[in-house]
Amino acid sequence: MVNRWLGIVCLSLMASANLAIFLRDVLPAWSSGDPPEGLAHNLRPGMSLQTQVGLFDARGRRIGSSWTHAEKTSDQLVRVRSWTVLTNGALPALRLPAGYLRIDTDLTYTSEPRLDELSVRVRGLGIPIELRGQFVPPNDFPCQWIAGSQSGYFVIPAYATRAVGDIVRPFESLSGLYVGQSWKLQLVNPLAGMLPGGSDHGLLGPEVLVRVTRTEPIVYAGKRYEAFVLEAPRMRAWALPDGRVVRQEVDLPVIGKLILQQEPYNDARRRELLSRFPSQPPRRPAPEGTP
Repeated sequence: MVNRWLGIVCLSLMASANLAIFLRDVLPAWSSGDPPEGLAHNLRPGMSLQTQVGLFDARGRRIGSSWTHAEKTSDQLVRVRSWTVLTNGALPALRLPAGYLRIDTDLTYTSEPRLDELSVRVRGLGIPIELRGQFVPPNDFPCQWIAGSQSGYFVIPAYATRAVGDIVRPFESLSGLYVGQSWKLQLVNPLAGMLPGGSDHGLLGPEVLVRVTRTEPIVYAGKRYEAFVLEAPRMRAWALPDGRVVRQEVDLPVIGKLILQQEPYNDARRRELLSRFPSQPPRRPAPEGTP
């Protein structure tokens, strides 16, 4: 009788464990929904939104800065531009020949919202690198990547671009978050080719599942908030109830842990730092047969 009950208990524990794994890992991927809208999509035409984050390593040393400008135009398009600069001294593993890494991202969304155009430029790796893409009806998003004199093309389904994030700065501010929410995020990897496990699609990285797992208290700007916790493989972020993402943690191969902390916006600092690390137009690949 004891063995019988012991068997029943063991089977029940195994079933409970399998159910927990299914609810945690499998069901969210099956039931992932539309991504939440960025706060910029709630702007009125002509309005803009500016944010700034400081980038720190696992020991808390500052290694760079990132700025984002989002604006809604009169024709209801939403343009989101970001500029990120990482310094060479804090990234010895990359051995940047230019002494810095600069990443410029330019995304344009329609009112649906749907990603209409994408542009990523990377400077500081020794050769200019660029990724460009544009929506083509009914459901294609062809992209071209350029790395020095090399180039290539690929096409992804447009639905894969509903949510796009930079692997160095995955999340912008989001609206309408709730616990249990999940969606898929297409990552752009400006370090492709320099980190293990790079994508065959040039600077386009993996698509990951993002989940809002819980809320937890955090202190931001001297105030206490119940923040939403956003989790994805090797990524975590904290968003305030109004959707502002005030902290992110990204674990990158070779580089290690990056911590992104939202800061007061300083446009003079942005202009000064970007002027020291200019972004030059990429060198277009020569036509075939050109000596």
